[in-house]
Amino acid sequence: MKKIYVPMIRYGDREFDEGFIGWGFQNAEEQTHDAQGILRIAGGENLKILDIACGLGGYHKIWMDVGHSITGTDLSETFIQMAQTTNPGAVYRVEDFYELKEESLYDMVTMIDTPLEDEDVPRNAYRALKNYGMFVFQASNPNYDHIRGNCLENRRTWKEYDNRTFLLTRNEYNKELEVWEYEEWRLNLETGDVVVEYNSSHHLSFSRIVDILMSVGFVTVDFLDTDGRPYTTSRNEPKNYFCIARKGKE
Repeated sequence: MKKIYVPMIRYGDREFDEGFIGWGFQNAEEQTHDAQGILRIAGGENLKILDIACGLGGYHKIWMDVGHSITGTDLSETFIQMAQTTNPGAVYRVEDFYELKEESLYDMVTMIDTPLEDEDVPRNAYRALKNYGMFVFQASNPNYDHIRGNCLENRRTWKEYDNRTFLLTRNEYNKELEVWEYEEWRLNLETGDVVVEYNSSHHLSFSRIVDILMSVGFVTVDFLDTDGRPYTTSRNEPKNYFCIARKGKE
């Protein structure tokens, strides 16, 4: 029996990226809502903004229309090509955000619809920011019904199909490590192949996010919704909050 491991998320793989365009991004209404929320947080005029993991650049025209200068980076050449076509006034480049090396160039670094996994990204964002710049990204509201009820619920299932194949799924959340794991095992009894697709991500608590951001040098950290209201454990909505980490003067 041959076991084949395939990551579910394969940014930079053209076939995966082209398929992801059809299902993986927020809809236009959600993107507009988030883009306007960023503008309210930004406050200033003619800011130089770096948007990492920018995808198709769906937010950028809204930001450029009010005078901000946009640089977008993404691991996917497919996404970057489409973003450049849509927003010819912005600057785009194919880049892994873990490889960001720029220093003291931007008023704001944004990361939308991409979870914070570790301290490497905020450390790079901190270095890329000017004095008093902001790193803004989305953090999942742990009280939101979908996050609490589905994503973080441990379960295992299996299905049998007519062509002698079986699908086994595993969805588990390790609360102590704040890690979510999902696997799909496809067993083909005719060929003896087992194809395992897997994905994992961190669902960091707000306190853990604060610890990470402060450890790399940010001086203040706030969690606000798009209307500027702070996070509170009594609210099930919205789905996500903006985390705003501010850099001091070096």
